[in-house]
Amino acid sequence: MMNIRSLLLATSLLLGSHPVLAAEKLLTVGGAVTEIVYALGKGNEVIANDITSVYPQEAASKPKVGYMRTLSAEGLVSTGATLIIAEAGAGPRNVIEQVRNAGVKILQLPESAHTPQQVAADIRAVGQQLGAANTEQVAKQFEAAWKDAEAKLAKLPGKPRVLFVMNNSGRGAQVAGDETAASAVIKLVHAENVVAGQYKGYRPLTAEALVAAAPDVIITTNEGLEASGGLNGFLKTPGIGMTPAGKHNRIVSMDTQYILGFTPRLPAALVELGQAIRKQ
Repeated sequence: MMNIRSLLLATSLLLGSHPVLAAEKLLTVGGAVTEIVYALGKGNEVIANDITSVYPQEAASKPKVGYMRTLSAEGLVSTGATLIIAEAGAGPRNVIEQVRNAGVKILQLPESAHTPQQVAADIRAVGQQLGAANTEQVAKQFEAAWKDAEAKLAKLPGKPRVLFVMNNSGRGAQVAGDETAASAVIKLVHAENVVAGQYKGYRPLTAEALVAAAPDVIITTNEGLEASGGLNGFLKTPGIGMTPAGKHNRIVSMDTQYILGFTPRLPAALVELGQAIRKQ
């Protein structure tokens, strides 16, 4: 079996000093990147992606290189990709640099600002890298969709008090504080994050703290519900059943990538979420 040194050397020799044609053999890392590539009509150039790339269906069936944050140089190089487009969080960093130094062209997007404007910028960056003639058209379509979604969200009544709970691994619930994709989503749908201003990132929350936060609605993910053993299992998470949201069964779950991925589907996802958290 060829080791990593041999793979990297072979790749370097094959590439030589000649420029790589954009997306001749494309590897996408990160669900948002993958969705952008397909939105640009370049999905046929994707030869592999990572396990977060589950949409559209054609992407889900591609060979996988593992989880985007725990990649290996050997796994990336062995795909034969001549161009890798990755989200900011892809890594580890030394793996990305090792593959880049082997001569594989890599575009890694900047840290997400978790805004619709960042999605539009990412569409333009990926489209430019791929030489997609419809880049500006796709970007403007997204911007128009967001403008329409923003108008719909502005008309929704009230400002629900919500809490976002993540438990996709089933090993303990984590609650989204400031500077998270979930916090940004809550703000964009004109709701109030009941733990805003208390901490940054995700952290475990005690049953007592959950009860004290008293969310009227709890947002979670479909994957989290499944990992918890379904809705009944989720409601048995310490503290959740004692909140107003738990007592009145006001639990809203959606696909993780759909609501947190900041993909081209963001406008539709946020309108759907904004409406769902206001249903009685």
